[in-house]
Amino acid sequence: MLPLTPPLAPTVAGPLPLQPRFFRRASNSERVVVGLDEDGTPNSIRVQQTTVLKRLGDYVFAIPAPVKTVLSGPGTESPPGQRTNQILWQGFSPGTRRLSVIADLRVAESAPLLPVKVRVERNAVLIENVTSATAKSYTADVEPVGLGQVVGRIRNAIRQRYTAEGLNVEVHGPQRPVDVEVAAPLQVSGTVGPKRFDAVLDGVRRKELRILVPGAESQKISMRVRTAPVADRVRPSQSVADQLASTIDLELTYSRKRQYDQFLAAPDATGRSTTTYVYRTAPRPVVAAPIETGGSSDNTIGWVALGLLLALGLPVAAVVWARS
Repeated sequence: MLPLTPPLAPTVAGPLPLQPRFFRRASNSERVVVGLDEDGTPNSIRVQQTTVLKRLGDYVFAIPAPVKTVLSGPGTESPPGQRTNQILWQGFSPGTRRLSVIADLRVAESAPLLPVKVRVERNAVLIENVTSATAKSYTADVEPVGLGQVVGRIRNAIRQRYTAEGLNVEVHGPQRPVDVEVAAPLQVSGTVGPKRFDAVLDGVRRKELRILVPGAESQKISMRVRTAPVADRVRPSQSVADQLASTIDLELTYSRKRQYDQFLAAPDATGRSTTTYVYRTAPRPVVAAPIETGGSSDNTIGWVALGLLLALGLPVAAVVWARS
């Protein structure tokens, strides 16, 4: 069992009268811009989320998020709405519909779920992959042919960038529970003053990158973070027990990676999604009062908060499922 977050999942507003309708296999892309104080503390978080619906019909859904303000994003074909802790979408897709929103988030609730923590010291900047989590797993005597089929499904999901589904393997005898450490592998690149860096932090074997820069506390940071490919360590030469351990590690790591590919929940949590995180040294923004709007698109109607409904589709309990 992995943590339920990310994506962000604040307490949502009360239920509203209209049932949600949205599209399977809708694509999702996000750009998360994080403003940093000189010591590396986040002082602002702005997300641009773009969803492309590729079917004919009505759509109604809400994205749970600790939003302060919501604006239309570039190229959107419908304006978003806003309620407390929700981005709202409603309208009609003629076959393809692009929905884009720019949302400023409450930092205190959002920053703990960012994939990277930055700390500025006197002559160095420390970049840490903080996606690590402890997950429940098991060891057992499993049927090797079924295990091979599971590996194939996971690898196909990784290639297609979808959630891995149908992961059933037959177990002979008792299961022995074990705890495993899992993290989303991250590609971090950018500059600290004049110094460039580019590294992969897998979050388990390598968690930190220390960049030595004289007078680092007075240097500007500009960094891009994206999830990196998942290491596949399943080999036919391994014993069945080792193949099972490697398969569970592959599936859990891919599931954790997919969580950080959706900082804001996607309408279709099982579909394709990518997120780029941009960290920049920036002054603290001027505090503005939150604004709420009633709805979006063609008419003003009631809404249903998807909140936990979206979370149910996430790969958060994605240990290979054992069937006795």
